[in-house]
Amino acid sequence: MAKSKRAKKERRCAGRIKTPEAQFLGELANQESAKYRLAQGFGVLFAVSLVLQAWALANVFSDMALYQSFSLPLLAIGLFALLLRALSNFGRERICTSASRHIRYGLRSKLVLHLTKLGPTRLRIEEDAALSTRVYEQVDALDDFFSRYKPQVFMVTLIPCVILLSVVSISWIAFFVFMMTAPLVIIFMIFVGHKAAQANRRQFSVLAMLSNQFMDLSQGLSELKRLNRTDEARARLSDSSGAYQKTTMNVLILAFLSTATLELFASLSIAMIALYLGLGLLEILPWQVGSSPVTLTQAMFLLLLAPEFYLPLRQLGNDYHAKQKAEAAATDLLEVLNTRIHESMADENEQATQSATKTKADLGSFIYFDHLSWSESGRYRLAPISGEIAQGERVWLSGESGVGKSSLLHLLLGFEEDYQGQLFVKDQSFQYIDLAAWRSKLAWLPQTPEWVNGSIRRNLLLGLESREGFQAPNEEDIQLALQKSQCDDFIQALPAGLETKLTELGSGLSGGQMQRLSIARALLSQADVWLLDEPCSGLDADTAQAVLSTLEQVSKGKTLLIVSHDTHPIAWADKHWSLTQGGLHEQGQNKQAVA
Repeated sequence: MAKSKRAKKERRCAGRIKTPEAQFLGELANQESAKYRLAQGFGVLFAVSLVLQAWALANVFSDMALYQSFSLPLLAIGLFALLLRALSNFGRERICTSASRHIRYGLRSKLVLHLTKLGPTRLRIEEDAALSTRVYEQVDALDDFFSRYKPQVFMVTLIPCVILLSVVSISWIAFFVFMMTAPLVIIFMIFVGHKAAQANRRQFSVLAMLSNQFMDLSQGLSELKRLNRTDEARARLSDSSGAYQKTTMNVLILAFLSTATLELFASLSIAMIALYLGLGLLEILPWQVGSSPVTLTQAMFLLLLAPEFYLPLRQLGNDYHAKQKAEAAATDLLEVLNTRIHESMADENEQATQSATKTKADLGSFIYFDHLSWSESGRYRLAPISGEIAQGERVWLSGESGVGKSSLLHLLLGFEEDYQGQLFVKDQSFQYIDLAAWRSKLAWLPQTPEWVNGSIRRNLLLGLESREGFQAPNEEDIQLALQKSQCDDFIQALPAGLETKLTELGSGLSGGQMQRLSIARALLSQADVWLLDEPCSGLDADTAQAVLSTLEQVSKGKTLLIVSHDTHPIAWADKHWSLTQGGLHEQGQNKQAVA
C-alpha cells in the first residue's frame, strides 16, 4: 500500500515537471510503444556487437604489433560483430521511421477531423492557410523527434553505460575521464537547445503569416490587377519571404553551432584518453614512471571504445534541436486540439431533456428560441432574441452588419455551445440533441461556396457517398438536381461536362453559377432544413434575382432560414425578420418578438 502511494506521488511529481508539449509528444509516442520496444531490442544488440567488435579488433591489432601474427578467427569475430552492428542499426532505423510515419498520419487525421467538427469556429485559431501549415508542415516537423531523437534517448543511456562497465575493470582513470567529460556535452546541448526552440517558434510564426498572405493574395489577385496594385502586393510578399529566410538561417546557425561545439568537446575528450594511454604505454606518466597501467591490447580496446562513447552523445546533441522543433510545433497543434467542440450531452441529464421537451412540446414549433444570446469576451455577438420557425416555413432574416445574423446560423449549425437562453429543435433542447443526426438534416450555403480540387461531379457528391444510412445519388438524381437548380444548361456547354475540373476558388465559373451548384449540392443531400448566409453576396442585381428565383422553386417544403440584406428582398418568404441590437422584429404584420 505504501509503495502504491509512493508510486502515485512520484507520477504526480513527474507530471508537474513535464510541460504540456512534452506530455503530448509522450502520449503520441506511446501509441507505437511496441515498435519502440522492438527498436530498443535492436539497440541492445547494437551495443553488445560494438563492444565485441572493439575487443576482437584490439586483439588482432595488438597481435600484429607485438608478435607479427594474424588471428583469422578473431578477425572473423570482429567482422561478424561489424555486420551485426550494421544490421541492428538498419533494423532500428527502419522501425523508428515506421513508428514516426504512423504517429504523424494518425495525428494528421485527428487534426483534420477536429477542424471539421469545429467548423467556422476554427477561424478563431487561425486563418485556413495557417491551419493548413499546422496540419502539414508542423506535423511533419515531428518526424525527426519520433524517428531520431526518441530512440536516441535510449541509446545515449545504453551505450555509455555498456562502455563504462567494459572500461571500469581495465582503467579507473579512463573511467573517470569518461564520467567527467560526458556531462559537459549534455549541458551545452540543453543550453543551445533552448535557443533553438525559440528560433523554431519564430520560424513557425513567420511561416504561418507567409501562408496567410499568399492565400489572401491568390484569392484577390484579379482585384489587385484591376486596381493596378500588384507591385505593392509583390513587395509585401517579398518582405515576408525575406523574414522567413532570416528565421530559417537563424535555426541553421544554431544547429551548426551546436554540432561544432559538441564535436570540439568530444574530440578533446578522446584526445585526453589517447594522451593518457600513449604516455602510459611509454611508461612516462608522472605518477607511474617505469611501468604501464595497461597492456597494448587494453589500450587499443579503450582507444576503439572512446569515439563510440561520445558518438551517441554527439548524435543526441545533433538531434536535440529536433526535440525543440517538435515542442514548438506541438504548442500550435495543442492549440487546435484543445479548442472545444460542441458535443451532445443527451446521456448526461435525462431529467433536463424531458423538462426541455415538455416545454417545447407545448409550443408546437420546429425551431424555437427564447431570450437566446451569445456573448464573447464581454461583447454580444448576438443580442437576446426570441422567435420560432414552423416546419416547412421559409424565413428571411435581414439586418445591419454585425448584429448577429451569421452568429444565429452558427448556433443552429452546432458550432457554439456557450450561448445563453433557450434553444429547441423538434421537441428537444439543443444542448441535448444528437449533433451528427441534426447536421445530416442540414444544408448549409455560405456566402462563398467552398470547393475542393476535382471535378464538378466530385464536388456535388462530396461527403454524400460516405454518409451512413444514406443512399448515394445516382446519375438520374444528379441530372434532376441540376435541372431544378438550373445548372444543366451551363454544365452541358462545358467541354467536359460534369468532369470539368474545379479549383478551390471555383475558377472558370461565375458567382451565380457557383451558387447554383451549391443549390444542386443541397438538393442532392436531401436535407430538410436549409441555412443560407447571404447567398447573393457579391452578385449583381440580375444574377442575385435569378438565384433567388431558383431558391423559391427548389426550397418549397423545406424549413429555410436565409440571411440577406434588404438590397436583395425575398418576397416569397413566409416570414420576414429584422434583427437589430434591440432584438428580433417580425415585419409585415408589425409583430414583435423581442427578448
